[in-house]
Amino acid sequence: MPRIAIDAMGGDFAPSVVVRGTYKSAKDHPDWVLILVGDEVAVRRELEPCGPALQNIAVVHAPESIGMDEHPVEALKSKRNASLPVAVGLVHAGKADAVMSAGNTGALVAASTMLLRHLPGVRRAGICTTLPSLTGGVAVMDVGANVQAKASHLVHYGVMGQIFFESVMAKPGQKVHVGLLSVGGEEGKGNQLVRETHAMLQRAPVSFLGNVEGHEVFEGRAEVVITDGLVGNIVLKTAEGLSEILLKLFGKHAKSTGLAATPLFEPTIRSLAQEIDWREVGGAALLGVNGVVVIAHGRSDDVAIGSAIRIAAGCCNSNMNQKIVAALKQTEATAEAAPGA
Repeated sequence: MPRIAIDAMGGDFAPSVVVRGTYKSAKDHPDWVLILVGDEVAVRRELEPCGPALQNIAVVHAPESIGMDEHPVEALKSKRNASLPVAVGLVHAGKADAVMSAGNTGALVAASTMLLRHLPGVRRAGICTTLPSLTGGVAVMDVGANVQAKASHLVHYGVMGQIFFESVMAKPGQKVHVGLLSVGGEEGKGNQLVRETHAMLQRAPVSFLGNVEGHEVFEGRAEVVITDGLVGNIVLKTAEGLSEILLKLFGKHAKSTGLAATPLFEPTIRSLAQEIDWREVGGAALLGVNGVVVIAHGRSDDVAIGSAIRIAAGCCNSNMNQKIVAALKQTEATAEAAPGA
């Protein structure tokens, strides 16, 4: 029974969409305990029209909120009673197993790192998100938490990303491979960080298949693709923007050619839109901290909020962090045993 603390005041359309998405998740999954953290009057006002009261929804009052444009660390210092740090604090206190927020990403990463600390063996936490691919989906890490990564950080991202995919995304019996994003597929291509990471990943306890080029991310050559936070964030934002533009262009050309008037157009475009819709992904996981932390998009609607809650529940139910700790111990042991270590 996962207990998930939800920042009710985080996001562009909070608290309304957060409350609605939470209510639907609670109704669909009565075994989940969902804790809405925020201004109690505002939260209960939004809950009332959702339907009958549900026993698996709780409300924790937090009188302040952190804006999307506020400096993360300064906001956390000046607003200790804001919904975001209070929600993270519930995980720290053992009153929740996971926290989810569509609010200020920097503040969520900072609060999680300061309050929850890193898992044993983790040097830097990273954000892992999923993108559509021809094979069903790819996990990309890091997409923004660590823009000045070292090779050892990326190796850990490979380990954590593989475990995340196996725990939350993999089909039964599916083999999960890790690829390193680079400018070429051959060994030796890329900058110094990529070359150092490549050498270390060959000794790491992951299914490493080598370098992956940009177009191969979406072809699904690897189930997990690792990179530093700067490049990863650019990949994420580019993919989101491109998917929306391609849908609009497809619709435009379908109308001009008459395809849009055919009976199969509407169900086809809806199916395609759902497959590449970022709202269906919902959230990215901050991996490497001592708790489950899910970051939802700031412009999330109730659908995206529900998807982010689902990710959080999946991470809790799979005992993902325990697996990460065990795998990183093996990673360090393998590195120490390597020649020249």
